[in-house]
Amino acid sequence: MVPTIGLSETSPAGTDSISAGDDRIREYKTQNREVLSVDHDYPTSGQSATAGNHKQVTLTEATDIGSGATGVPILGAQTIDDKPELVYTDEDDNDVQITKAGDLYPSQSTTLADWSAILNLIYPIGYVVTLGVSTNPGTLFGIGTWAAIEGKVIVGLSASGTFVSLDGTGGEETHLLTGAESGVPAHTHTVTGMDGYAAGHDIIAARNNYGGPTIAQASAANTAAAASSAHQNLQPYIVKHVWQRTA
Repeated sequence: MVPTIGLSETSPAGTDSISAGDDRIREYKTQNREVLSVDHDYPTSGQSATAGNHKQVTLTEATDIGSGATGVPILGAQTIDDKPELVYTDEDDNDVQITKAGDLYPSQSTTLADWSAILNLIYPIGYVVTLGVSTNPGTLFGIGTWAAIEGKVIVGLSASGTFVSLDGTGGEETHLLTGAESGVPAHTHTVTGMDGYAAGHDIIAARNNYGGPTIAQASAANTAAAASSAHQNLQPYIVKHVWQRTA
């Protein structure tokens, strides 16, 4: 707002009539109110409990708000990319940009451009996150391309042994035991019997000795087969969404 009455430090002049003094006093009151009321509560008359309180803070745009004095930092508007931005200058003349393009500036250093730069430092390509929600991290964080890791647990890379290849996979939910793994490999048992109705060898000998019907022994072997069956092969687990950043 431009004041309706301009400020003039040359008025009243020494040559003005003393009768013009009251006019100059009223003009000064108006000038003072119109200037200060831009940012302050400044009533035209009477008294007010809020008189002098700030309604807002208007900062004048400047290319450089100046060096901070010892113990007296500066908060002001500075021209950045042809736009006035809110900037804090400390006592060592370090500028901290507070706003950018109509929004809060996300970093405490002018060397970092925006939030995406910070998030890219936190979540670089190859980073793995575990989430309790199904939202793709590309949507959740606003950066990168992410691939889901499904049905697998993660183990650290090793210099030797099974886990020597980055992104290598293996393992199984259930495992079919071999005979050697079960401890009962394929083998046979000989089964001995008789072709008659006698119950034991002594009876066989007696009947043969006393002229009874001859009873012969018979034997047979069962078919060899390993003891093999599937069993569950799972460690205690909790299921989450797991994602790896790929780009």
